[in-house]
Amino acid sequence: MKKLFLFLAIVLVNVQSHAQISFDRETAAPGNLLFTWIHGSLSAKANTDVRIQVHRYNEHTYILRQNPAIHWEAPFMYLLMGNDRALLLDTGATEEAEYFPLREVVDQVLTRWSDAQGVEMPELLVLPLGSDQSQLGALGQFNGRPNTVVIPPSGESRDQLFGAGWHEDGQLDLGGRLLEVLPTPGLDAAAISLYDLWGQLIFTGNAFYPGRLVIRNFKDYRQSLDALVELAEAKPVSMIFGGRIEMTSQPGMDYRLRSNFRPNEHSLELSAVHLETALQAVTLINGTTDIRVLNDFILMHGVGRGARDSGYPVFIPEQFRATNTR
Repeated sequence: MKKLFLFLAIVLVNVQSHAQISFDRETAAPGNLLFTWIHGSLSAKANTDVRIQVHRYNEHTYILRQNPAIHWEAPFMYLLMGNDRALLLDTGATEEAEYFPLREVVDQVLTRWSDAQGVEMPELLVLPLGSDQSQLGALGQFNGRPNTVVIPPSGESRDQLFGAGWHEDGQLDLGGRLLEVLPTPGLDAAAISLYDLWGQLIFTGNAFYPGRLVIRNFKDYRQSLDALVELAEAKPVSMIFGGRIEMTSQPGMDYRLRSNFRPNEHSLELSAVHLETALQAVTLINGTTDIRVLNDFILMHGVGRGARDSGYPVFIPEQFRATNTR
């Protein structure tokens, strides 16, 4: 009898370790955003919040945010799990693990996830969605980590991961969880975005987010917005997750640069409608030096990131018009 129980236990463990998660759904995998992000403090030195806030959006998707008191850009990172691999999108703005222990936090999340799923620790892919410092800061923390592939934002590295033709039809399979890849330059020549069919989410990094969108290559950015709008028309999209929040909850009002204190932030998530609105505004800019203040983001072309809108035309689509005290 003891041998029978031992045999059954071994079989159960073996089956559990090879259990496959199904990522086939007709609707978007539900997620939870009913919470508040930590918003820094007036005195960064006196801040006592966690250095990295971890939020479980759903069972296989985690959102991480760098404490604004550690770095004023307070970037977001995303950890996605599949049957074979986990994927970390972006690595924050700070290199030193002493101040920003990203690798340690990611290891803790993956350990809890693998224990809960009854599977072995998955291979980890570390993929910056662009070349901004807010996306590359802690990339070096993952050098030498076992069972890890670090993909810097270079054409050669991305060709190896996605295949040589990824600019036209790029895909990344995490093991049942399939992601589509598309280049989205314009603000950053190395920017890419990912579409997750299981969650019906678009991860745009610093290519599109509620903040100051400083266009460096007008033609490229208009094409990027065209591609994102086309994607959102062809595929179901529940939310768009970007890499930062720079807008307040007051329509058209952003935080000052280098602000470590961000109460009353705009929500992280945007929608397909926001993409269409951005494309309208970019089309009206038409390559001229301009600043367009909209309710949920600010488009800037031919000016620096810290410029204000004084003296520039302001385009606000009728459906978004509201009193703006900016």
